[in-house]
Amino acid sequence: MSNQSGNQTNSEKKNGGCLRQGAYFFMIIFFLVASVIGIVVIVGAVRVGQGVQRVSEAIDPVGDFVRQLVVPVTPEILPSSAFVLRGIQDESRLITLEAQYRETFIGRRNDETLWGLLGEKLIFEAYGTVVVGVDLAQMAEGDLLVVAPDTVWVRLPEAEIFDDLPVLDTELSYVADRDTGLLTRADPELETEVRRVAEREILAIAAESDLLNRANTNAQAELKKIIEALGFTNVVFFDDEFPPVTPYAQPVPKGYTVSTPEAP
Repeated sequence: MSNQSGNQTNSEKKNGGCLRQGAYFFMIIFFLVASVIGIVVIVGAVRVGQGVQRVSEAIDPVGDFVRQLVVPVTPEILPSSAFVLRGIQDESRLITLEAQYRETFIGRRNDETLWGLLGEKLIFEAYGTVVVGVDLAQMAEGDLLVVAPDTVWVRLPEAEIFDDLPVLDTELSYVADRDTGLLTRADPELETEVRRVAEREILAIAAESDLLNRANTNAQAELKKIIEALGFTNVVFFDDEFPPVTPYAQPVPKGYTVSTPEAP
């Protein structure tokens, strides 16, 4: 009985060892398979992500095209040469300079006749203002040209003295002195004539000065501000004819019509 019991115990130990070895083997196999599956899943996910990215890149141009069809295009409207010119001419006269003058004038009448008994002498202090600028109404279409999205060429009329505006300041100008002969009375026409002469002389003095040159410079600066307010950044002024150039034509998106707004 003792031998049989010992044999049985040895047999059970052998069986238990085999079972443990088998369990270890299956656990190792399981972990290997799980690792392989994990690697395959990760690689597959990376490839799927790359594929989605490539598909997205391929679809983007199509999406952009669709969006262009669905979302209305609002092209930037560039003012044309005629539009800019009309806007400038709305200013009519560009007054760029005013100059004040004070001059003394002497008027005489018959002061050498009979030792001045029938004569008259008048001293007049004249205060005057001369207004200088550019008459923008003189500009024609050929005097302004849009040559690039940011560039305008301009040929301005010469600055001029606006002699149709009052020159003498009637409140400041006055007769400083007046002498009449013993045999005559003050002639109102003499003062009127002196006032006319004073106005003509002040205009002549202004014309002979550098007033017109300064007015031309100021006119360019003022007009440059007006054109830049329309969106241009480069305004070039010419004294003579423009060099040969093709006027700028604004590109229009396919399927759309761009119209230049009318000047108010």
